[in-house]
Amino acid sequence: MEFDNKKLREILSTSIKEFNAQALAEADRNLTSKQREEWNAIYASFDSRSILQGVVCGLEGVSIPTDKRDESGLVVMESLPCLVVVQYLVKVLIPAPFFQMDDRVSFNLNSAIGAKVDYIIIGVDRAGECAVASRAMAMEQQRWYAREVQCIQAGDVIPASVLAVGPTRLTLTACGYDTTLAQSGLSYNYLDDLREVYHTGQELNAKVLDINDGMLSLSVRDVGPDPYQNAALRHPVGSSRIATIVSKSHGGIFCRLMDGCTVVCKYAQQFTDSEFKPGDRVVVLIRSYDDNHHWIRGKIRAKLG
Repeated sequence: MEFDNKKLREILSTSIKEFNAQALAEADRNLTSKQREEWNAIYASFDSRSILQGVVCGLEGVSIPTDKRDESGLVVMESLPCLVVVQYLVKVLIPAPFFQMDDRVSFNLNSAIGAKVDYIIIGVDRAGECAVASRAMAMEQQRWYAREVQCIQAGDVIPASVLAVGPTRLTLTACGYDTTLAQSGLSYNYLDDLREVYHTGQELNAKVLDINDGMLSLSVRDVGPDPYQNAALRHPVGSSRIATIVSKSHGGIFCRLMDGCTVVCKYAQQFTDSEFKPGDRVVVLIRSYDDNHHWIRGKIRAKLG
């Protein structure tokens, strides 16, 4: 569903005048110290545009008015999807149109549940015990800070947080940018399903490949050395090595050596596929090297107990 962000902002935001008119002193009179701390952070974010951080705990729809009317003349309402953050007792709603700065990075909003997000409060409903926030505004501030203050540039290693994970693609957020990576940008090892290794909210280090006003290119894989480098010296053709089966896919058995190298194996003739499963420790015979994929090719010679 398409929403007019300018009109939506007018509906959901609170003006400073409206905010000051609220009877906050009376509403806050009986708060505990922890509740008061939570509300003070919300007030400060609304008043000074300071950034808050929380974990997305769910997704819900909020009804908002449209310009349409039904046959009886009543205003037609539409459901606006919102991500929900609850630090303590106050519900903060981040409407989907305010969750990202642009549409170039897309993912199912449900996959962002559990992610750590930064946001700025744009609306306060003190009586309703909730607030409305914009993640996009926080991202804009963070981009400026990364470029003008931190002077982030290609080659830097920066912290990043996992925003969403699918079987083959992962979205990271760092410095106010959302970046989607495929398996090749995450690990030198073969990963059959990224969800088995990564989860929303996970903190990673990433190497900056490029940064400009609208895009940040990252690589998690390039933070560390490529284990394939000089692998032929450590594991010469014809040698045997202990490995662990990490996955089985399309007839290939993907194993990992102790130094992180990936070995794509076949079975020796005496074995059947049903005898092996991911996690099993095996002995592999090194047969050849695949420089295009940075893989070693081998054969499983034995299973270790």
